[in-house]
Amino acid sequence: MEATHAFIKGARGNGIFYRLEDFLVFFTIVSVTVREMGLKILGFCPMFNHIHFLIKGISVMVLRSFIQRVTFLFVKEYNQDYERTGPVFNSPFGKSIKKGIKVILGCVAYIFNNPVAGKMHKTAMDYRWNLLAYYKNPHPFSKKLRKDHCRNVMRTALRKVDYFFSKGKYLSYGALHSIFEGLDKEEGRQITDYIINKYNFLAYDDLIELYGSFEKMTTALESNAGSEFDLEDEYGDHSCYREMLRVVNTLGYKGILLNFERLSPDARDSIFWVLRNQTGAKAANINKFLHINQSCYGSD
Repeated sequence: MEATHAFIKGARGNGIFYRLEDFLVFFTIVSVTVREMGLKILGFCPMFNHIHFLIKGISVMVLRSFIQRVTFLFVKEYNQDYERTGPVFNSPFGKSIKKGIKVILGCVAYIFNNPVAGKMHKTAMDYRWNLLAYYKNPHPFSKKLRKDHCRNVMRTALRKVDYFFSKGKYLSYGALHSIFEGLDKEEGRQITDYIINKYNFLAYDDLIELYGSFEKMTTALESNAGSEFDLEDEYGDHSCYREMLRVVNTLGYKGILLNFERLSPDARDSIFWVLRNQTGAKAANINKFLHINQSCYGSD
């Protein structure tokens, strides 16, 4: 058996996913592309400034086509919504071919445990975006959705999601703004789970075949962090990015204002020191969060 671990990093290691919409746009683009190309995804984990894929039996040529298409569509959407220009991802992407069950299992554990190693969650199942929690539960992060008890605005949002999915279309920022408009917080959580469950592309059956059962897989993931020796990855504390996001949100930086490249050097310098004082994050992490040339403040 053979699979390929593909690793995409933010340009210069900078942040990518600041908002729920960022994750959902990227996720649905991947979903539509995976279906169109007939790929089998054994592992998926988008983190703040990088993304992991483990794809079963894919050639280098097809992999290159897949990554190019996904990143092209996402950069187009991302730059338009944030009113920015320039690259979002480093190029070229990293890749490592994994041969044999044992090696593949180590890579599976490594990818799914990224949020655990990043000190964001206690187990891989707790992280929404690696999709593990959706195997047996369509609403793992929200209350059970009952369409007959929904408000009209929620029913409309559900119909919009169904329409885009039925047409084989990903959800753009504009579509998501329309879908979420008028929803309260719990409804927002429910529609998020609904979108992820609807567009879910993880090849659970192929994954489970590697372990024997889903329960054995989750037990294995909790006892083995996995390994990756062929790709250079930022496998460190990512909880600081969540804390920094909380701080800048309290300062009023939301939506398009999270494009820190639009700010003057003095404004970014001011935010840098606020984050430094309030979060204790390392200079290198703050630089990546604010898209600052790391030479400005060092990397401590």
